[in-house]
Amino acid sequence: MKAMALGLLLLAAVVYAVATLLQPSHPAWAYVAAAAEAAMIGALADWFAVVALFRHPMGLPIPHTAIIVANKDRLGAQLARFLGEHFLTAEHVQPVLARWDMAGELGRWLAQPGPARRVGVWLQQAAPALFDALDLAPVRQWVAKLAQRLLRQVDLASLGGQALAALTEHGHHQQWLNGLLQQLASWAEQDTVQERLTDAIARELKQLKYVGLDQMAARLATRKLVAALTRTLSDVAADPQHELRHRFDGWMADSIQRLQTDPDWQGRVAVWRDAWLGQPRWNAPIEAWWHDLVDTLRSEAVNPDGALADRIAGVVQAAGEQLLTDAALRDTLNQQARLALLHVLDSSRDNLVGFVSQRVMAWDARDMSRVLENHIGRDLQFIRINGTLVGALVGLLLHALTQLALDLPAVRAWMGG
Repeated sequence: MKAMALGLLLLAAVVYAVATLLQPSHPAWAYVAAAAEAAMIGALADWFAVVALFRHPMGLPIPHTAIIVANKDRLGAQLARFLGEHFLTAEHVQPVLARWDMAGELGRWLAQPGPARRVGVWLQQAAPALFDALDLAPVRQWVAKLAQRLLRQVDLASLGGQALAALTEHGHHQQWLNGLLQQLASWAEQDTVQERLTDAIARELKQLKYVGLDQMAARLATRKLVAALTRTLSDVAADPQHELRHRFDGWMADSIQRLQTDPDWQGRVAVWRDAWLGQPRWNAPIEAWWHDLVDTLRSEAVNPDGALADRIAGVVQAAGEQLLTDAALRDTLNQQARLALLHVLDSSRDNLVGFVSQRVMAWDARDMSRVLENHIGRDLQFIRINGTLVGALVGLLLHALTQLALDLPAVRAWMGG
């Protein structure tokens, strides 16, 4: 294109020279010379304008030339600002996101066996390194501290009250009490157990100064006491309507209410919780549990016979098929994805604009000018070509108007003849 523009300039120069030489032979050559002269002027003026955008014409430091090189940073800042105001805005991006079925595209991709298998293989290959990182000591300590912090935020009193309420709703607490009473009764009915209880209680009674019992009397009384206690346990276990069961029901109902509404009880539970979590070695079991969990997952990931990739691929493909069949799920995921993207865009707009501006500022001015010239230079050479042609037409028109004006009587009289 440069050669074509330059060729037209040289052609105009040749035509001008020939027309000037032949002008005395015929009046028409004056019109040709005027058109060629104006064509050269237009070509040279537009050549200067095009070159001045990117560099100094002929290397001369003429003011207001090499415009792009001199104004690179300002152009970069304006470009970044234009991008932030007219492209990276919610009102411009949201309509595009509204037409984008992100969940549907993801579902169609995941539902195919090939992509699902690739995801499974990739996750299995990445799993060992991931699990190695998760098993580092700082990570285990962080997990233990996180668990402790989360547990401190749990309202154990209300949670315990809700658990007891669920337990008592269908009488499960009585079933639990049955098992406990039966175990206690069975244990207390053993001769060896009753003998040990008798000896222990008899020794305590003998040591009381206000109870005047000898060893034999103390053992006899204690034996009867242990037998009565054992019978009571058996009776309560066998009788669903026993008075002690009703008392147990009342105690459970009162405990449930206090755990959920009594600030004093809730405060005590919170104190017990914090005291338990504040034990020096509380983190050790959590760290050990985390290590065992990660080690199990790592062993499964590196096991060649575990077919972990196939199982992951099956889960991924099933998830993709579920996305394709569940329109409500797709709408929900699309809505959440749009909100997330718009939030990221809104929070990152200044960083994106700043990044564009910084990148433009970091470019070498001459390299940037050369890149721009290579991209838009073809159209700019058309400016030179059009300038040559338009100049020729304008020159021809001006010469014709001049001759017409000179032929007018008034003008000839004014010019003296």
